[in-house]
Amino acid sequence: MVSMKYRCACITHKGYRCKKAFSFVCNKTKCCFIHAKAYLNYVLTIQKAYKGYHCRKYVKLLAKLPCDIQGRILFYIRESLYNARRNKCIQALLTRKFITFFGFPIFGFPKNLDAHFANVFLSNYRSSILTMNKAQFNEHVLYIAHLYKLYTKYITISNVDCNYSLYVISTIVKKDIEECLYYYHHSEEPYLYSNEELLVLHKNVFGLQKNIGVYNFEYEDRFC
Repeated sequence: MVSMKYRCACITHKGYRCKKAFSFVCNKTKCCFIHAKAYLNYVLTIQKAYKGYHCRKYVKLLAKLPCDIQGRILFYIRESLYNARRNKCIQALLTRKFITFFGFPIFGFPKNLDAHFANVFLSNYRSSILTMNKAQFNEHVLYIAHLYKLYTKYITISNVDCNYSLYVISTIVKKDIEECLYYYHHSEEPYLYSNEELLVLHKNVFGLQKNIGVYNFEYEDRFC
């Protein structure tokens, strides 16, 4: 039983005084949480008016400042919005690179990329790299290395399905590239490499293996 000193002062529909303890004082009247809702519209109106006054006061103060300081203040206020927009654009660009690399425009980008991704799509990938000439193959190695480097840098904001897929296929991609490198090295024209070309290709393949290793380490550290 709540003592009279701490009871709500409002009257119920039956004509009795409310028996709940008061939580607010509205218009000099002690009110419990339930009866305080009657003043909700007034409270919201007062809050809106005060927030408007508060914002206008700072806007007038901001207008008196030099333009360069105004720009810095506005950038600080909107920084989270700018970062969200930037991250969204980066994620879209990375996803587009991923789609282009695996030829999804032909097959259609799947809604869910799971463990079956490697078996379904890498058969097409393997057949495509075997039809490349040595210049195309070298460019392809550089593209994959750059793709893994980008996804390592932006792994926290990139598409989670793309991250998982790159992690799943990393070992197979390295194996396929090494097999193609061996095939091109022992083939005749037009795949025969000069010593200079072979040195450049080995350097690019080493860079690819390094980027894949760094990406796998980052992925396992964050998601596994």
